[in-house]
Amino acid sequence: MMLLGACGNRAAKEDKQPGLAIREYVVEFLNRYPEATLQDIYKGSFQDYFGPAHILSDREAAKRYILRELATADTLGGERYEPCGWRGQYYRVNLSVVRDSLVDIDCLVDAFVESAWGEPMFTREWIEEWNAIQQTAREVCPTLGGFAEDSAQIARLLSEGHYVVHHSRPFNEHYHPHYRIVRRDVFEQKILPALD
Repeated sequence: MMLLGACGNRAAKEDKQPGLAIREYVVEFLNRYPEATLQDIYKGSFQDYFGPAHILSDREAAKRYILRELATADTLGGERYEPCGWRGQYYRVNLSVVRDSLVDIDCLVDAFVESAWGEPMFTREWIEEWNAIQQTAREVCPTLGGFAEDSAQIARLLSEGHYVVHHSRPFNEHYHPHYRIVRRDVFEQKILPALD
C-alpha cells in the first residue's frame, strides 16, 4: 500500500508545521510497514513523546533482557534505526546492531538506560497530540485495518490512566521488531557514529 510517495527530508521536520510533520511521519511509517495498524502508530508516537519511561531502567537487568532477546529471536527485522514518531525525540535502535557487532552491547545498554527517566505524567497536551495523530492517520489511510477497534481500545486505556500497548499481531508477524528506545541526543553521541 503506497500512500503518497516520498515524504521529504525528515531532517527538515523541525522547520515544518506540526500537522505537516505528523502527516509525513504517518505516511512514511505506513509505507515502510504496510501491515501496521493504528495501535502501531500509537506505540511509536507514545515512544517518541515519552521515551522508554515505562521500561526497566536497571542496567544489569536491561542487559540480561537484551541478551535473552538476542538468543531467542528468530529474525531481527526492520531498519537499523529509525525515529519513533514525528518529533524524532527518540530512536528505535534495532538489536541487529549488536548481533552484527556494529555497536557494543554495553554501549546500547548505557544509551538505553540513560534515556529512561521514570513513569510518564499524562497531560492534556499528550491526549491532544494523540488525537491529532489519530485524525491524520484516518485522513491518510481511511481503510487502515481495525481502525475503529484500535481507536476505541486506546481511548479506553487512556481514560483508565493506562498507556502501554504492544505492537499489533500483524506488525509482529510481518516485521519481527526487536529494538531499544534511545533519546535522540544520546543516540547521536553514542550509537550513530558506529553506524555511519
